[in-house]
Amino acid sequence: MKVSGYITDSYGKTDGATIQLLRNGQGTTLGVASNQVGYFEIDNEDIKPNDEFRISFIGLKTQIKKASQLQDAQIYLEDDVEELDEVVITASIGKKPNKFNFTPKKWEEKWYTSPVFLLSLVAVATTGTIIYIIKKTR
Repeated sequence: MKVSGYITDSYGKTDGATIQLLRNGQGTTLGVASNQVGYFEIDNEDIKPNDEFRISFIGLKTQIKKASQLQDAQIYLEDDVEELDEVVITASIGKKPNKFNFTPKKWEEKWYTSPVFLLSLVAVATTGTIIYIIKKTR
């Protein structure tokens, strides 16, 4: 049996919504995600008309639909908004640094001592020398 349809929400087409076959109330490995235009399609001979599918997306209410309802279906997922009673923000400044536990860097790399710079300098010098030799020999 083939199930297919389009999934939308309050912002329009919903890409990435999951459509999953349920057996005995448990999710199975048969499922898909909607594409960029909200379209999904599952074509499998194991799907029966009374099988249920879970259609879900983060932040939207999950819907359960029978396979018989998913024949070129237009599914609208509503926002799932829960209001919070209270939001608590805490901050920790951590352990106060010990000013006597300072260890300076033993060696600080300069840009002109890095291997990348030195190798590129050698490459430029070599290329320049080769070009100079070619011009002199002509």
